[in-house]
Amino acid sequence: MKIFEETYGKYGKVLSMTAGGIKISVTTEIGPRVIFYGKEGGENILFEDLGDEVNKPEELMDPVLKGSGGWHIYGGHRLWKSPEYMDTYYPDNAPVKVEKISGGAVFTSPVELTTKLEKSMKITMNERGDVTLEHKFVNRGEEETTPIAMWALTVMDGGAEAHLPLDTSDTAFLPNRNIVHWCYNEVSDPRLTVKDDDITIRFDKTIPHALKVGTMNTLGYVYSYTKAGKFTIKLPKAEGVYPDFSCNVESYTYNLFTEIETLSPLFTLKPGEEHTHTEVWTLE
Repeated sequence: MKIFEETYGKYGKVLSMTAGGIKISVTTEIGPRVIFYGKEGGENILFEDLGDEVNKPEELMDPVLKGSGGWHIYGGHRLWKSPEYMDTYYPDNAPVKVEKISGGAVFTSPVELTTKLEKSMKITMNERGDVTLEHKFVNRGEEETTPIAMWALTVMDGGAEAHLPLDTSDTAFLPNRNIVHWCYNEVSDPRLTVKDDDITIRFDKTIPHALKVGTMNTLGYVYSYTKAGKFTIKLPKAEGVYPDFSCNVESYTYNLFTEIETLSPLFTLKPGEEHTHTEVWTLE
């Protein structure tokens, strides 16, 4: 395995890791974002917002954030706070603290002025090229948080086809599957296919409006077919109470990209407490 610093286009300095024919790069001057993920020498499966088409202007933010420059998606993979409110869109335009560790590094953002959360991602890679992302929230404020969840979003380049597998186990009198829609959805959207064991979300650059669906995934994985192969995200065992009508996985698409998102259960943090949410990535 190799770990090295380099410059990556408009994103400036990144820390890159390679092993098993897989490469991952994380921004250090903004974010952090996992801005590149793919096969060594191959294409990036992640979306890059080179034209800054996805953003929230500064005037929509809390007055305490004046001068922060507003929020920008940048692209790639990020860590957010759920449920989704305006304070979710905290501008992360500042340099990131980087601590190199065995097999990877920890990327930590400055404490958020509005939520008092410190966000970090511990990213490690084994010799096969499997990537483990341990997301962390720490409450650096003086009060207990409201109920929140950790929300890890992977923004994939346009052509990706997302799959949210459904459990078809016999649960007798109890339900075993849910499909959650957002208010802007059209249930008959041609990009959405629901089968007994799978929810599929397809990208279509000719459809400008958004589509988002979620479900409670009890199988422990979601996946996407990308231009570099099958991308799988393994997630923690479903336990506890989840946001968004009980979703631990979600997918969002419109005419620029497709996302696969995983969520932790809801929790509160007293001052100094922390919470983690872990994903494992493979690409084949």
